[in-house]
Parts: sequence; C-alpha cells; structure tokens
Amino acid sequence: MPAERRSDEQIRSEIATEREALADSLDDLRASIAEKKKLAAVSAAAIGAGVAAAAVVSIVRRRGRG
Repeated sequence: MPAERRSDEQIRSEIATEREALADSLDDLRASIAEKKKLAAVSAAAIGAGVAAAAVVSIVRRRGRG
C-alpha cells in the first residue's frame, strides 16, 4: 500500500498542533513542579515547628525538675 502524501499545509498544521500539545504539557509539568516545591516547603516548615516544639517541651521539663 503506497504511503499517502501530505501537502505542505497539512504538515505545517500537524506541526502546529503538536507544538500546542507540547506547550500545554510543559505548562502542566511546570505547575506540577511548583506544587511539589510548595509541598516540600510546607513539609520542611512542619518539621521545623515539630523540632522547635520538642525543644521547648524539653526545656520546660528540665526546668520543672530543678
């Protein structure tokens, strides 16, 4: 079966469509990365708060014994 020949305009149209799909995928990827960075920052803040709370509890316990 011979391959169907496409016109230059059809090829340009397909390339434009693929370019748009690629741009949309890139936007989605960037949004996903930004979301993960925010989650990492929130997690780090929560861990920091937990460590600070543990330090305060430790200090309060030590002062109560003395």
